[in-house]
Amino acid sequence: MDDKKISYSSQTYNSGKAFLYAAPVYILLIIAVIGIGVYLRRPSIGVIGWVIISSVPFLFQKRFRYIFTRRLELEFDDQAFSIKEYKITDNTFIKEITVNWAAIKSYKCYFSTSDVTYLAIYLRNGSSKSFSFKDEKNQEQAISEKSAFSILYYFIKQYNLGKQSEEGISFKPAFLTTKLGAFVLYSVITLAIAGIVVHVILQPKTSMFSFISLFIILGLVMKRKTDMAFSNKISQLEPRLPVD
Repeated sequence: MDDKKISYSSQTYNSGKAFLYAAPVYILLIIAVIGIGVYLRRPSIGVIGWVIISSVPFLFQKRFRYIFTRRLELEFDDQAFSIKEYKITDNTFIKEITVNWAAIKSYKCYFSTSDVTYLAIYLRNGSSKSFSFKDEKNQEQAISEKSAFSILYYFIKQYNLGKQSEEGISFKPAFLTTKLGAFVLYSVITLAIAGIVVHVILQPKTSMFSFISLFIILGLVMKRKTDMAFSNKISQLEPRLPVD
């Protein structure tokens, strides 16, 4: 493996931490306005308060997300990759994570519709690490251009050269693309269709609502199709040194 070192800058949004801060505040405010409405015997206060409180987060969503966004400095070489995390507001250093290629057994990656790259790494000691990179790149761009994914993929391929399959780092397919995932999906489809038929027979007037489940299932079917296409692309993808 050639001695190369590549740096890359990105961002990450800590959605879990944001939820832990926002959820209790939201719940307490809702309880408060409902309590005031009950106390004053004015249900409209509770309804209006709930609408206002539920609307405010959307108005300040960008600013709120910014608070929990961190700047990432990634560095890759032939031994490991490291991620240094900084506060985006004042550039304060938070932490550094270093993972050796030899410690990785497999990895999983997918791209959200909001152009965020999600990466899960499964280590040989049985533990795992999850990362998200706000690269503002969709799947095609992340594969063909310089990105957190393309750099990671390049170094994994370089690490795997000359190694037996059990010694290398493998790509772990998404759950819905596996045999178990397909079995679960088809089982859910069968149960949903059976539920709709029973609903039509017993409660024909409200049976239209049961068809909502089909939209959820359709989304899962489309996700399976997308995940399978990505897995096939990865299996045929030739690594390139992502320097541009």
